[in-house]
Amino acid sequence: MNKHEGKKTEELAEQLVGKRVFLNWPFLQEGLCVAVSDQHFIHEEGLVAGETRIVTKPQTMPDTWRRKADKIEHIYSKRFAVLTGDIDALVHVRPLRGLKRLDTGAFVKDYEDADKEIEQAVQLAVTEVFSEDQRFLEKEAPPLSEEFPDGSKVIFLGEHAYGVAAQVRETSATSLTVVLAFFPNEKAENDQFIQLVRSRPLDRYIEAHLVSRMLGISGLAFARITSSFMVITKEGQKTNIGLSLKFEAKGMKVLGYTRKGRGRNWEFSEKAIQLIREYKQFAPDFFHRLDQRRDDVTMAQDLFPSGDSDARVKEIRNWLHDKGIPDLEPTSLLSEQLDKDTVGKIEQLANNFSSSKSADMIKKALVKGIPRQAVLKPSHTVYRLLHQTFALGDRVTMVQDSGSVPLTVKGVVVGLNTTSIDVVWDVPFMSGTTLGSRCSQYRGSTVSFNSCLNLSHKQYVMSTNPIPVSPTNNNANHANGHANGSTQNGMPFHPVNAPYGAIRGFSSMRPPRGAMRGGRGRGGVGIMQNPARPAPPTLNGGYDQAVKGELPAAEPAAAAPSHTDVLRDMLIGGSGAPRARGRGRGFPGQHNGPVRGSGHHPNGSQSSARGAPPVHLLPSVPFAPQSQQAQPAPAVFVDRGRGRGRGRGRGRGRDRGRGGFRGGAPRGRGGPGPASQAGPQVQHA
Repeated sequence: MNKHEGKKTEELAEQLVGKRVFLNWPFLQEGLCVAVSDQHFIHEEGLVAGETRIVTKPQTMPDTWRRKADKIEHIYSKRFAVLTGDIDALVHVRPLRGLKRLDTGAFVKDYEDADKEIEQAVQLAVTEVFSEDQRFLEKEAPPLSEEFPDGSKVIFLGEHAYGVAAQVRETSATSLTVVLAFFPNEKAENDQFIQLVRSRPLDRYIEAHLVSRMLGISGLAFARITSSFMVITKEGQKTNIGLSLKFEAKGMKVLGYTRKGRGRNWEFSEKAIQLIREYKQFAPDFFHRLDQRRDDVTMAQDLFPSGDSDARVKEIRNWLHDKGIPDLEPTSLLSEQLDKDTVGKIEQLANNFSSSKSADMIKKALVKGIPRQAVLKPSHTVYRLLHQTFALGDRVTMVQDSGSVPLTVKGVVVGLNTTSIDVVWDVPFMSGTTLGSRCSQYRGSTVSFNSCLNLSHKQYVMSTNPIPVSPTNNNANHANGHANGSTQNGMPFHPVNAPYGAIRGFSSMRPPRGAMRGGRGRGGVGIMQNPARPAPPTLNGGYDQAVKGELPAAEPAAAAPSHTDVLRDMLIGGSGAPRARGRGRGFPGQHNGPVRGSGHHPNGSQSSARGAPPVHLLPSVPFAPQSQQAQPAPAVFVDRGRGRGRGRGRGRGRDRGRGGFRGGAPRGRGGPGPASQAGPQVQHA
């Protein structure tokens, strides 16, 4: 029975588009209806005068639509024994993918993209069910005190302590207070690991046609011997006597031996070339007859007509076994890994760092007023880190509290696979492996992408800038074939606004330096040396006021920096000298101390409150966007002239042109005319 019989397609679209339906009757699967179509028109949602309405578009290929409808009717009739009747309308449904976690903490349903859209007969679409699937029920954001109870372990995602282990001290209605624990020299250690990997010697690969010419083998024989080559003995047993270094149909290679080049041609390393050369020396008669037999499966007596062919095949098989050919593990063409020597150097460097650390070197800091998005709960990694990317040599930390690797243990990426990464950890643990004899016992493991946080390339930094920066995709020329999103030079693509729990609405830009002195307001971040000390007093201004566009009250001029300020500057990389007071952003390395202004504050600087408790460790990083206020332009840009002049002369001489630069002499077709009276006044320092 078709309950939609007699209804117009426009009426069906008003009832179904934008609402959930269940497809694949009788085995129902939830989805989102995005359009309803018939043989002549398709009805879908669109913007009309700024409002979302149902718009109608003509079918571009009505014959294709009719074939799809007939196919659906035929499948249900012949395969499922269901008579659907005439299909006059189709619903376009995007299946339910699962739940995704928003920045607010709420869980909402997530549907597939347009490329996985399914077309279903309207009479087979179910709009209501008696029992909901409890796994995919949307949930409101829980209170912070419930989601982050006091004492719970989290990972901090701030700019200055990214990936540091933290513990929740207390929560309010809109923010958290956490205690950070870290070693001050971790940033320098991460840079040394990256430099070690980048300075490793790279293997040399040669294209297949050059290798075959070098070894004196035809192209056909070379292609057959480097892949699987099956022969049948007299007893009817199949034996592979090929080297199995490449698998074209499966899209697989052997790490360290073969790879696909830029031109999609096979390339072989020097290790593989030496192996083929030794094989040719051991079995020259076999290589001589490879061009003569072109069958997919060859008989052993055809390859070795003289003597016992089965004994010769067994002898070749034993030689391949001694060379370790059966132990070579094929991997995807998108996989990459570091060699054993480089992994050993990484282990040694990690051991040196671990031996120089002690418990009394751990620093603690209290961070107040941070939003929910600035911390990562271990159980939320499957929602928030789905689109994280890695490159060889990246420094990572374990952020999942379930599994074999302890929480917050750090390591280095030594292998990239399609769905996982190989990591050598700084410390051994019980369930650790050797990663195929590439590292020491109990030091390696293979983990999924969403179980680790990339410390070398920060992709989920919580920024204070409310204007999101559109991401730039650098994956177009990735040498690994877009396996892990890394670019060709090893730098990965950073998804600022990833759809799975990335920090939406926040960019990866550095926070203004002028806002790093601490103690500005309720929404700011206060950091103290001793977490037991009382919190600083509430000052003027805050996160709510900044969002509404209210400017903070003007402050008196800052006094000379105290010994406490100088000590704090030294801990964050400054030299303790008086701070620069410029308006621009600049870079920390260009000044003796961090600059005080960011160019966005009305006064150009933002001094700390002298009545607040002393700060001895990190600079305050308030999670409050700075107010935007236009600044007067420099003198060189104030008087810019009258625009594009045509000039007064039209000669064809050397000075003919389109005029001077903007704000300079008028544009002309010939020589330079009289100078504009509105030219720029450039003052030299």
